[in-house]
Amino acid sequence: MITLDVDLSYLSRYYNISTHSLEQYKNKSITQIMQIEAQKGNPKAAKFLARITSEPEELAKLFQLIEPKNRYLILMNMNQEDLMKIMQFLRPEELLLGLSIFNHDVIIKLMQELDPEALSKVVLSTMDESKFIKALPDDYMNEFLSSDKIDKNMMMKAMKEIDDDQLQKMMEHYTGEPNYDSRDVIMGKLGELESDQFMRAMTSFEAKGKQQLIMGLLKQTPDLFQEFSPEAMTYPFQTMEKGDILKSLSVLETQELLPMVDELPQNLMALIATQIDPKVFAEVLCDDFKDVIANCGISI
Repeated sequence: MITLDVDLSYLSRYYNISTHSLEQYKNKSITQIMQIEAQKGNPKAAKFLARITSEPEELAKLFQLIEPKNRYLILMNMNQEDLMKIMQFLRPEELLLGLSIFNHDVIIKLMQELDPEALSKVVLSTMDESKFIKALPDDYMNEFLSSDKIDKNMMMKAMKEIDDDQLQKMMEHYTGEPNYDSRDVIMGKLGELESDQFMRAMTSFEAKGKQQLIMGLLKQTPDLFQEFSPEAMTYPFQTMEKGDILKSLSVLETQELLPMVDELPQNLMALIATQIDPKVFAEVLCDDFKDVIANCGISI
């Protein structure tokens, strides 16, 4: 049973239950009390559960949900799945308070499990595309260029953004021979390459050339940003302070943060969920947790 500090004056006044009787009921749930009172002929008590679960404002008064302690005691008796239902009513900043218990590496790992759209929103709110791409190691750029969402025609168009000297250096790396061809000649040769040869040429660019190529691709199709792997997207965050990472996550909505919050220990999740607005909590209890209401007792 969940023992709460309830509004005894409300019980006495509205349900005509004497203080002496309440003393005798101290080890019973409120539902049990009302059942006993109903058997004694108390008409209001007989309608208690139906009334209290249909009038959230009355439930909030009786259970004194304005008190964080009472909200916490109720939440501590919910399982992980039920607590996640409560979490969706919290504001992003309230959820981030819970995430602050994790260390830097765990937060990075949780970020990598975010939806690609949500993760890209975090990255691009923290730094522009150019800064992000310049921070990436070669392997992550090669991985991006290998995406099945990017074809040869897209890359050929994107190469308009690449400097002539970078094109020549790429051909030298690719062929192993000095190159003095003009831009048009190089583009013509690239266009004749088979897919696997073409990809080998693209990965032969120096870092600056690859960065320009990727910027050209993103200029064509901004949504391609989501083709970066979670590890690539979180790479620049590896050197950031935990507080700055959490600040970056503040651009996410509650629904986007919930997968990260789901990793919290159950007791801490209950503590964070205690931040829920008392009026909202009363409504949620009435709609979805009548069994929890029935299990609440009084503390005398």
